[in-house]
Amino acid sequence: MEAFGLGGFKAGSFTIMNVLAGHSWGKAILFLWAAGLFGYVFWRIYESIIDHEGYGTTILGLGQRIGFGFGGVVYGFLAFKALQIVFNSGDDSSYSTSKIQEFIHTDLGMLLVIGVSLGMMGGALNEFYIAFSGIFKKTIALDEVPSKYKNAVMSFGKFGYACRGFTLGIAAYLLLQSAFTTRDISSADKEAAFSFMQYNFGNFILGLIALGFIIYSFYVFVETYYRKIDM
Repeated sequence: MEAFGLGGFKAGSFTIMNVLAGHSWGKAILFLWAAGLFGYVFWRIYESIIDHEGYGTTILGLGQRIGFGFGGVVYGFLAFKALQIVFNSGDDSSYSTSKIQEFIHTDLGMLLVIGVSLGMMGGALNEFYIAFSGIFKKTIALDEVPSKYKNAVMSFGKFGYACRGFTLGIAAYLLLQSAFTTRDISSADKEAAFSFMQYNFGNFILGLIALGFIIYSFYVFVETYYRKIDM
């Protein structure tokens, strides 16, 4: 909406949580969201250890499985923050005054930030690999999808994963940059990535990426409905 001058604002996960918490029904939504995320955390870690989809122990396969585990940790942190907002005032203390921010101003902290940013870059490359290889289709029972929608499902998946990769790559770049400058990790999330896109590439690219996230959300609902789970 912001990209096309229709109001709205750029937001990452934490901003969305605080906006929801400001509504009478928002904390109930956050509680249900956190419960769902904890379930997703279990699923991602289970995928990485059990390897029920057969990614194997090749470099690409291990990369996929490590990515699943890392994603589980990230979503677990989001779930924890959502519950923190539900049961507390919802005021999220600034990273600059937190113990985390103090730690990353040490030499060891800088190395950790660099490591996380490189991991995020690897994650971004993995998103592009998923998009352009079409490997994501192995999780969908395509035979059950009506034939007239199959091409749309594949296109939505490719476009969505590519937009995710582009955004994660920019966030990783901002985090790596901050490791050698301000070390302000709060300036390297999706919200910051969207601002970077708007400033450097203009509203059209920002709107295109935002549209990609909307399309990806439709794809995820389809994937959930037709999910192929071979235990």
